[in-house]
Amino acid sequence: MALLASTSPAVAKMLQKWNFKEGSGLGARGHGIVAPVQPTVQRCNPNTGVGHGDRSYDNGLPDTTLAVQEEWRRRCEELARALRLEEECCFKTLELLLRDMTQDDDRSAETAEALAAVVNSIKVFQRKRTPGMWKSTLPYSTMLYIIEHVIKPTMAADAREWTPSWDPDCHRWVRPWTPLVGHLPDSLYDTVKSKIVKHADEYAVISPWKDYSMDPAQWDTFTRRHVLPWLTSLVRELMIAPPKQMDPSFHTLMQWAPLVPAKIVVSILEEELFFDRFEDALRHWLQSGAGKPSSEEAVAWCAGWKNLFTPELLADERVLARMDAIAALVDAEA
Repeated sequence: MALLASTSPAVAKMLQKWNFKEGSGLGARGHGIVAPVQPTVQRCNPNTGVGHGDRSYDNGLPDTTLAVQEEWRRRCEELARALRLEEECCFKTLELLLRDMTQDDDRSAETAEALAAVVNSIKVFQRKRTPGMWKSTLPYSTMLYIIEHVIKPTMAADAREWTPSWDPDCHRWVRPWTPLVGHLPDSLYDTVKSKIVKHADEYAVISPWKDYSMDPAQWDTFTRRHVLPWLTSLVRELMIAPPKQMDPSFHTLMQWAPLVPAKIVVSILEEELFFDRFEDALRHWLQSGAGKPSSEEAVAWCAGWKNLFTPELLADERVLARMDAIAALVDAEA
């Protein structure tokens, strides 16, 4: 097909002005293409385009998609629990105030004002809110009256009747009040301690008190006196005997580890020579002649122990250093 005939009149006129001759190439010296470029039709693919590839781009960073999603899910669940807890606290408070006015014939102005304030605060649940909004709707003086004259007497009566073996997680009588009181009142600490100290080795009884029932000072005092000695005895009596994977006591220790600061758990492990005993047992196994494990077996055995450590412990520099030393021991013997 002739180029001048196949193009537009304006382009043909421009080419003729530049002394273009049919059959010659484009360009000042006629060395360019002769035939026009023919268009090609490609099948539409929604997965193609700038930056697309068969494999995702590897920027060298760890894939945190699942971790980010899991963290987002956890935070959403915590937010939902906090909002539900506020609503539960509101209606339980309302229930107690109504009981005081009807059954106990409490006609005081303070109780009436508190009842009116709580009833008025219910409107906050009908719109979007964040934790703490319900509490902020209550006048400060009213909130103090509710805490001191309604909630604390109720909690004191429940604490005296509380039996940890029947109600180990204390959800019924402590947790509902945390949006207002925050934590276990100091006046009830001795009562609660006298009951849970008898169950100091029962995770179901002890663990709930860390999250919402004791303030940090109360919790630190209790764990140092009654929990840490027991955890120390677990480490002291721990048996490390490869190729047995691990002693059940270590499972228990790692279950309890998040209840106390990681640095304290690491100190217990070091003071009771856990890592030294671990290396000695591993070295003896690696040098046991006919019973010597393969490199893969030794690595898998060490990984099994390491996988039980909590993320907080694995983030500790002292633990990481000992883990590196254990890996170096396996490499050297292999």
